[in-house]
Amino acid sequence: MEQTINNGIKPDGNSTNTGTKKPRKQRYLPGLPIASSAKDTNKGILDVLVNRSPVEFSALENYELFSTVDDGSDPMIKISVSKASRLSDAKPFITGGGRCYRVRLTNYRPQQSQNHNQGDS
Repeated sequence: MEQTINNGIKPDGNSTNTGTKKPRKQRYLPGLPIASSAKDTNKGILDVLVNRSPVEFSALENYELFSTVDDGSDPMIKISVSKASRLSDAKPFITGGGRCYRVRLTNYRPQQSQNHNQGDS
């Protein structure tokens, strides 16, 4: 019994009608939750920890928070190797690198600010 192989490729059984494929089934993706109106919002204070020593932008992981100033103001997020986005306006921008400070969110509050907040209630 002889087997015929053309150029080292075995013929497959689906070679009769490859031009017509079934359309993909539409996946169900839930919508975004309904947001409340702006008048139902409160002003919040966000506590962050900022590293004292700067690091290179390339040393950050994707989606890691950072700031270009050592006080942590105007936090940003790394999107990819060459893109970042400000948290204030969420617009991405291209960057070639540079030095920045890692920023971490925290729930730590010094004793002094806890006493101040308790007096306000």
